[in-house]
Amino acid sequence: MKKILLLALVSLCCMTNGASAKDAEGDLHAIVMVEGGYSHHFGDLNSTWTQYFNSFQRQLRNGYSLQAAAMGCFSKNVCAGVVVWQKGFTAKDDDFIYNTTETMDMKYIGPVLGVQDYMGPGLLGIYASAGFTHFSDKYVSRTVRMGDTVEDRFVTGAFGYLIDLKYMFCLGKFVMAGPSIGYYGFRVRTDNNGFWAEDWEKEYFRIDGFNVTACLGLRF
Repeated sequence: MKKILLLALVSLCCMTNGASAKDAEGDLHAIVMVEGGYSHHFGDLNSTWTQYFNSFQRQLRNGYSLQAAAMGCFSKNVCAGVVVWQKGFTAKDDDFIYNTTETMDMKYIGPVLGVQDYMGPGLLGIYASAGFTHFSDKYVSRTVRMGDTVEDRFVTGAFGYLIDLKYMFCLGKFVMAGPSIGYYGFRVRTDNNGFWAEDWEKEYFRIDGFNVTACLGLRF
Protein backbone atom coordinates (compact mmCIF):
# COMPACT_ATOMS: atom_id res chain seq x y z
CA MET A 1 0.00 0.00 0.00
CA LYS A 2 2.80 2.38 0.87
CA LYS A 3 4.54 1.66 -2.44
CA ILE A 4 1.33 2.39 -4.35
CA LEU A 5 0.85 5.70 -2.54
CA LEU A 6 4.49 6.64 -3.16
CA LEU A 7 4.20 5.82 -6.87
CA ALA A 8 0.97 7.80 -7.07
CA LEU A 9 2.65 10.81 -5.39
CA VAL A 10 5.65 10.66 -7.74
CA SER A 11 3.36 10.37 -10.77
CA LEU A 12 1.33 13.35 -9.58
CA CYS A 13 4.46 15.47 -9.13
CA CYS A 14 5.67 14.54 -12.61
CA MET A 15 2.29 15.39 -14.11
CA THR A 16 2.22 18.72 -12.27
CA ASN A 17 5.74 19.63 -13.40
CA GLY A 18 4.93 18.60 -16.95
CA ALA A 19 1.78 20.68 -17.02
CA SER A 20 3.56 23.70 -15.53
CA ALA A 21 6.40 23.46 -18.03
CA LYS A 22 3.96 23.04 -20.92
CA ASP A 23 1.90 26.05 -19.80
CA ALA A 24 5.08 28.09 -19.42
CA GLU A 25 6.16 27.65 -23.02
CA GLY A 26 4.21 30.62 -24.34
CA ASP A 27 4.93 34.10 -25.61
CA LEU A 28 5.99 36.59 -22.97
CA HIS A 29 4.74 40.16 -23.32
CA ALA A 30 5.16 41.57 -19.79
CA ILE A 31 6.29 40.54 -16.29
CA VAL A 32 5.40 42.10 -12.93
CA MET A 33 7.22 40.92 -9.79
CA VAL A 34 7.14 41.74 -6.07
CA GLU A 35 9.44 40.25 -3.46
CA GLY A 36 10.58 40.53 0.11
CA GLY A 37 13.02 38.93 2.50
CA TYR A 38 16.43 39.22 4.15
CA SER A 39 19.14 41.74 3.29
CA HIS A 40 22.76 41.98 4.46
CA HIS A 41 25.20 44.80 3.75
CA PHE A 42 28.98 45.00 3.80
CA GLY A 43 30.99 48.17 3.22
CA ASP A 44 32.35 50.76 5.59
CA LEU A 45 31.09 51.23 9.11
CA ASN A 46 29.68 54.68 9.67
CA SER A 47 31.33 55.83 12.87
CA THR A 48 34.47 55.38 14.95
CA TRP A 49 32.71 56.44 18.16
CA THR A 50 33.30 54.18 21.16
CA GLN A 51 29.58 53.38 21.46
CA TYR A 52 29.90 51.09 18.46
CA PHE A 53 30.49 47.63 19.88
CA ASN A 54 30.76 44.49 17.78
CA SER A 55 27.20 43.42 18.61
CA PHE A 56 25.89 46.80 17.48
CA GLN A 57 27.77 46.55 14.21
CA ARG A 58 26.43 43.05 13.57
CA GLN A 59 22.88 44.24 14.16
CA LEU A 60 23.32 47.04 11.66
CA ARG A 61 24.49 44.63 8.98
CA ASN A 62 21.23 42.64 8.92
CA GLY A 63 17.85 43.91 7.77
CA TYR A 64 14.99 43.51 5.34
CA SER A 65 14.49 44.10 1.61
CA LEU A 66 11.32 44.88 -0.38
CA GLN A 67 11.37 45.10 -4.17
CA ALA A 68 9.04 45.49 -7.15
CA ALA A 69 9.68 45.41 -10.89
CA ALA A 70 7.61 45.83 -14.04
CA MET A 71 9.08 44.81 -17.39
CA GLY A 72 7.98 44.54 -20.99
CA CYS A 73 9.40 41.69 -23.07
CA PHE A 74 10.92 42.24 -26.51
CA SER A 75 10.98 38.46 -26.93
CA LYS A 76 10.76 35.37 -24.77
CA ASN A 77 14.37 35.91 -23.71
CA VAL A 78 14.85 39.69 -23.35
CA CYS A 79 12.91 42.21 -21.24
CA ALA A 80 13.34 45.76 -19.93
CA GLY A 81 11.51 48.00 -17.49
CA VAL A 82 11.87 49.68 -14.11
CA VAL A 83 12.72 48.38 -10.64
CA VAL A 84 12.33 49.95 -7.17
CA TRP A 85 13.50 48.65 -3.82
CA GLN A 86 13.76 49.61 -0.19
CA LYS A 87 16.05 48.20 2.49
CA GLY A 88 16.09 48.91 6.21
CA PHE A 89 18.65 48.22 8.94
CA THR A 90 18.35 48.98 12.67
CA ALA A 91 20.68 48.56 15.64
CA LYS A 92 20.22 49.19 19.38
CA ASP A 93 22.60 49.09 22.31
CA ASP A 94 21.50 49.73 25.91
CA ASP A 95 24.03 49.54 28.72
CA PHE A 96 24.77 51.34 31.99
CA ILE A 97 26.38 54.29 30.15
CA TYR A 98 24.66 54.78 26.80
CA ASN A 99 21.33 54.13 25.07
CA THR A 100 22.17 54.09 21.38
CA THR A 101 20.00 53.52 18.32
CA GLU A 102 20.69 53.81 14.62
CA THR A 103 18.30 53.45 11.70
CA MET A 104 19.59 53.07 8.15
CA ASP A 105 17.21 53.35 5.19
CA MET A 106 17.99 52.85 1.48
CA LYS A 107 15.66 53.44 -1.44
CA TYR A 108 16.42 52.80 -5.12
CA ILE A 109 14.83 53.35 -8.53
CA GLY A 110 16.30 52.62 -11.94
CA PRO A 111 15.84 50.96 -15.32
CA VAL A 112 16.32 47.21 -15.47
CA LEU A 113 17.36 44.90 -18.31
CA GLY A 114 16.89 41.14 -18.12
CA VAL A 115 17.62 37.94 -20.01
CA GLN A 116 15.63 34.80 -19.24
CA ASP A 117 14.62 31.39 -20.53
CA TYR A 118 12.30 28.55 -19.59
CA MET A 119 14.15 25.74 -17.82
CA GLY A 120 12.28 22.76 -16.46
CA PRO A 121 9.09 23.81 -14.66
CA GLY A 122 10.02 27.49 -14.45
CA LEU A 123 11.67 30.62 -15.74
CA LEU A 124 15.34 31.33 -15.01
CA GLY A 125 16.42 34.94 -15.39
CA ILE A 126 19.18 37.40 -14.57
CA TYR A 127 18.32 41.10 -14.28
CA ALA A 128 20.68 44.07 -14.02
CA SER A 129 19.98 47.71 -13.16
CA ALA A 130 21.87 50.97 -12.58
CA GLY A 131 20.05 53.95 -11.09
CA PHE A 132 19.53 56.38 -8.20
CA THR A 133 19.87 55.45 -4.51
CA HIS A 134 18.53 57.59 -1.64
CA PHE A 135 20.50 56.88 1.53
CA SER A 136 19.42 57.98 5.02
CA ASP A 137 21.08 57.21 8.35
CA LYS A 138 19.88 58.51 11.74
CA TYR A 139 22.00 58.10 14.87
CA VAL A 140 20.84 58.87 18.43
CA SER A 141 22.84 58.29 21.62
CA ARG A 142 21.75 59.26 25.15
CA THR A 143 23.96 59.20 28.25
CA VAL A 144 22.03 57.36 30.96
CA ARG A 145 23.13 59.29 34.05
CA MET A 146 23.64 62.75 32.58
CA GLY A 147 20.72 62.67 30.17
CA ASP A 148 22.84 64.26 27.41
CA THR A 149 21.74 63.37 23.89
CA VAL A 150 23.79 63.24 20.71
CA GLU A 151 21.78 63.07 17.50
CA ASP A 152 22.75 63.31 13.86
CA ARG A 153 21.10 62.49 10.55
CA PHE A 154 22.84 61.99 7.23
CA VAL A 155 20.84 62.02 3.98
CA THR A 156 22.28 61.91 0.48
CA GLY A 157 21.83 60.51 -3.00
CA ALA A 158 24.15 58.14 -4.80
CA PHE A 159 24.55 56.20 -8.03
CA GLY A 160 23.88 52.51 -7.42
CA TYR A 161 23.46 49.18 -9.14
CA LEU A 162 21.55 45.92 -8.72
CA ILE A 163 21.99 42.37 -10.09
CA ASP A 164 19.30 39.72 -9.49
CA LEU A 165 19.20 36.00 -10.22
CA LYS A 166 15.72 34.45 -10.06
CA TYR A 167 14.13 31.09 -10.69
CA MET A 168 10.35 31.34 -10.91
CA PHE A 169 8.24 28.17 -10.85
CA CYS A 170 5.30 28.55 -13.21
CA LEU A 171 2.06 27.99 -11.28
CA GLY A 172 -0.33 27.82 -14.20
CA LYS A 173 -0.43 30.12 -17.18
CA PHE A 174 0.01 33.52 -15.51
CA VAL A 175 1.34 33.12 -11.95
CA MET A 176 4.91 32.26 -10.97
CA ALA A 177 6.80 32.16 -7.69
CA GLY A 178 10.27 31.28 -6.50
CA PRO A 179 13.54 32.33 -4.83
CA SER A 180 15.67 35.32 -5.74
CA ILE A 181 19.27 36.19 -4.91
CA GLY A 182 20.45 39.75 -5.50
CA TYR A 183 23.59 41.84 -5.13
CA TYR A 184 23.52 45.65 -4.81
CA GLY A 185 25.89 48.49 -4.09
CA PHE A 186 26.57 52.21 -4.16
CA ARG A 187 29.19 54.77 -3.12
CA VAL A 188 28.26 57.70 -0.86
CA ARG A 189 30.01 61.05 -0.62
CA THR A 190 30.43 62.21 2.99
CA ASP A 191 31.67 65.79 2.35
CA ASN A 192 34.40 65.12 4.92
CA ASN A 193 31.82 64.62 7.66
CA GLY A 194 33.84 62.43 10.01
CA PHE A 195 30.83 61.30 12.00
CA TRP A 196 29.62 59.27 9.01
CA ALA A 197 32.98 58.15 7.65
CA GLU A 198 35.34 55.41 8.72
CA ASP A 199 37.99 58.02 9.48
CA TRP A 200 38.16 61.82 9.50
CA GLU A 201 39.81 62.20 6.09
CA LYS A 202 37.65 59.89 3.98
CA GLU A 203 35.41 61.62 1.40
CA TYR A 204 33.43 58.51 0.40
CA PHE A 205 32.24 55.33 1.97
CA ARG A 206 31.01 52.25 0.16
CA ILE A 207 27.97 50.10 0.86
CA ASP A 208 27.17 46.86 -0.92
CA GLY A 209 25.42 43.67 0.05
CA PHE A 210 23.13 40.83 -0.93
CA ASN A 211 19.46 39.84 -0.62
CA VAL A 212 17.75 36.48 -0.28
CA THR A 213 14.04 36.92 -0.99
CA ALA A 214 10.85 35.15 -1.99
CA CYS A 215 9.38 36.46 -5.24
CA LEU A 216 5.84 36.39 -6.65
CA GLY A 217 5.23 37.31 -10.27
CA LEU A 218 2.64 37.62 -13.02
CA ARG A 219 3.43 37.03 -16.68
CA PHE A 220 1.30 37.99 -19.64
